[in-house]
Amino acid sequence: MSKRFAILGLVAASLMWAGPVAAGSKTYTYGQWLPPKHNVNIYGLAPMIKELGAEVPWKLVTGGQLFSAKSTLKSVGNRTAEAGLVVPSYARTSLKHAYIIADMLMLGENELVMNGAALQTYFFDCPECLNDYKRNGTIFIAGYGVGGYSLLCRQMVRKMSDAKGLKLRTTGALGRWGRAIGGTPISMTMGDVPEAIKRGQIDCIVGPVAWLKSYPIADSIKSILNFNFGSYSGLALMIMNRKAWDEYSDSQKRRLWSVLPATTARAMIDGYVGDDLRSRVLAKKMGIPISPADPEIIAAWHKHKKSEVATVIRNAKKLKVKNPEKIVNAMLRNIDKWTKIIADSGLNNIIAAAGPAKGQLADATAAYTKLIQDNIYSKIDPTKL
Repeated sequence: MSKRFAILGLVAASLMWAGPVAAGSKTYTYGQWLPPKHNVNIYGLAPMIKELGAEVPWKLVTGGQLFSAKSTLKSVGNRTAEAGLVVPSYARTSLKHAYIIADMLMLGENELVMNGAALQTYFFDCPECLNDYKRNGTIFIAGYGVGGYSLLCRQMVRKMSDAKGLKLRTTGALGRWGRAIGGTPISMTMGDVPEAIKRGQIDCIVGPVAWLKSYPIADSIKSILNFNFGSYSGLALMIMNRKAWDEYSDSQKRRLWSVLPATTARAMIDGYVGDDLRSRVLAKKMGIPISPADPEIIAAWHKHKKSEVATVIRNAKKLKVKNPEKIVNAMLRNIDKWTKIIADSGLNNIIAAAGPAKGQLADATAAYTKLIQDNIYSKIDPTKL
């Protein structure tokens, strides 16, 4: 695996997972636009629902059956489903404070650091971020991050100069990065990407290596340039309809709260890190070369980072955010804090030593769960949210 840092199993394709229901308990619905076999569903949400069981019953409806990625915030707010996954880039005007965290994507290298920093900022330093969700009739209760960014291309791209003039699928801050390396950014949701890369409407996907496994794109990909810069943090793994949350008893709120650190850790480590490992095995099997960052793209990233903080602040002010510097500076402090937390934990070494065999990431998942629990979730009373 890459220097930044598996669970192998057969999971039946399903459109819905549901836990047992106790008499008198209302089953809530998590509406998911990601495909059924996506790692967030298989490793994060489905085990969460099973663990909660009849005490806090849920069902997971996947594949965009209820609503799309872009309409999730509104749909959860009007209770089409009681919960969902929100990408702030798709709702930046409604989530103008929370989007600042996501817009800082290209300042990070390690998604475990960036996710910890984002959660720290949301819950302790940015009431405005949480109020963005509140104004839309929802409550933010769990987040996750994605890293290991690369160019997954339908032609041979092994160095930065090969990407010049190519159409690159991006979102948010990745659009600026796409232009910085000479490409043409094309914005679209991931639901549209498999067909677009197949038909040549885009040349490359700017995304994690893990997407080779998470989405049906492997037959269209001919090369991967694994530059490993960037980490999208502040993704809302679970927002709930505010009234639905308020209907829970205090014991139900505490029970749901108790499983969220592990849900995040599984989605990120068993899911994304695991799919990174599995994707590398798949790429080798299919003859897809994975090239490391070349000197030119490394230099481009260091140059790009120098202007990113000012760009993020400027973008926030365009959205009428007052004093965005406060949120940006809090996130930067928390990145430093979580860089030390992750380094001291030895988590990177545990992940680096893992292979794609089942169970090799279990220790890493447990360690990250504990870090999130001890540093964030244990310090919050969910009944007071």
